[in-house]
Amino acid sequence: KLAKKENSPSVFSELTLDSPEVGEILVDIFARIVELNGRQIIIASIKNVSDQYLMSEKLVQADKLVLLGQLSASLVHEIRNPLAAVNLNLQLLSRALSENKELLSYVNTALQGVERISKIIDVTLSFSRQSEPFIEKLNLNTVVVSTLDLINHLLRKKEITLSFDLKNDLPLISADSKHLQQIIINLITNAIDAIEKKGTIALKTYVEDYPENNLKLVCLTVEDDGVGIAEEDLDKIFNPFFTKKPSGTGLGLAITQKLLYKYNGTIEVQSRLGEGTAITIKFPQS
Repeated sequence: KLAKKENSPSVFSELTLDSPEVGEILVDIFARIVELNGRQIIIASIKNVSDQYLMSEKLVQADKLVLLGQLSASLVHEIRNPLAAVNLNLQLLSRALSENKELLSYVNTALQGVERISKIIDVTLSFSRQSEPFIEKLNLNTVVVSTLDLINHLLRKKEITLSFDLKNDLPLISADSKHLQQIIINLITNAIDAIEKKGTIALKTYVEDYPENNLKLVCLTVEDDGVGIAEEDLDKIFNPFFTKKPSGTGLGLAITQKLLYKYNGTIEVQSRLGEGTAITIKFPQS
């Protein structure tokens, strides 16, 4: 119909097809009408372009992050100096009002707000900086265990049980150890925040093998039984500054995704509201 409507010997179209095996796939269709033995027949070629589409989406997202980083870096530098002056004057006011508990409580509330803004500024600057990574071959299990020492103080604030299922003899991956630690800290911190008072966080490492592509992926899943993520929010969680946490910056997962891209890594999220969340990161074997 399209070929006849366009009155053209060949047409190109993009369609979304529903496959029972893999769900929706995006395809490019190139078709033309030819005459054969007095009859019109259609010759068509169909190409699955789902991967290319996803890659272009990632590139668009990456461009957005770069632009946001450049804008944010300029803004936070402009904010930092006056904020320092506000902080200093609030501290002087706090000392002067040390005997007046009611007024002092207002000043302390303002100081807490300044501290939160300072934290957002620091995280934003970290997000926008372009630093050269120090690439080395790393064992994911080793980095996971060493990173826990950095966040034990957060775990102790709640009744959280950690469980481990770390695969022996993991293939090595190539990454910057500090970047890898930051990724793991972000994922575990999110899991801690998702648990209100008491819960479990499970850490699992494993390997996905794709012999047909001569590819092995080294994987880490961080799963919690916390509040979960609403379905309508799942496509927003990697957007910078998107957060539902009162004290969150909304940059944790955006930074995590940005760092993963440096090492050809991927991130997958599965969540059910009220049941918990599982986030998996995957790195190609070194």
